[in-house]
Formats: sequence, C-alpha cells, structure tokens
Amino acid sequence: MGMIRAGLTMTAVAGLLLGGTLATPAAAADPNTCPQGYACGWSGKNRTGERKVNSLTPGCYALNRINRSVSNQTNYRVELWHATTGCQQGTKLATLQPHTYADNPGAVNSIAVYAR
Repeated sequence: MGMIRAGLTMTAVAGLLLGGTLATPAAAADPNTCPQGYACGWSGKNRTGERKVNSLTPGCYALNRINRSVSNQTNYRVELWHATTGCQQGTKLATLQPHTYADNPGAVNSIAVYAR
C-alpha cells in the first residue's frame, strides 16, 4: 500500500505542476515590437513612447499624430511622409519594404501604402 500511495502522491504532484504551468498567464506583448500583418507607429524614436497598431490596405492616409519611428509588418510597401497638406504633399522621408522598420525617419504624419 505504501507504494500505491507514493505513486498516487507523485501523480497528484505532477498534475498540480502541469496545471500550474498551463494556468500561467501569457507575458504581455513587447511594446517595442509590431505584430505580424500590421503597421505600427511610435511617438518616440527607436520604437519608444506610445505605440499605435494599425491594419493597412493600399491607399494614402493622413495620420492624426506625429510618428517618430515606424514598423511595417505587412506585405505592402509603405512610404513615410511629412505632409504639409493631405497625403504625399511635402517631404518623402523613407520607403519601408514589407517586414522592415525605420527607427528615426523624421516626423511622419502621412503614409502611402502600395500593393507589391
């Protein structure tokens, strides 16, 4: 009986350990990264400050804030602009190919998105 009780105790301990591992909450997403399939802009250089995550489709977009760093984790080519009015009017700062980023392109307030 001692061996049966020891076996049951080991099974119970293993179940608790496994259950505890499965119940552990997932770590929070790194705010300095951008999820695959999205484009992200940060208020600070080098992917710091407040992050905005955006779903993109081809077109031109005036942004409602200045982004000082941008990550393009989409399958689209993205142009970063400092627009004086609307979209693509002003200074083109950088072009991001799919799955690339710019840590300090300048004051981005407009983007143009192109299908490959």
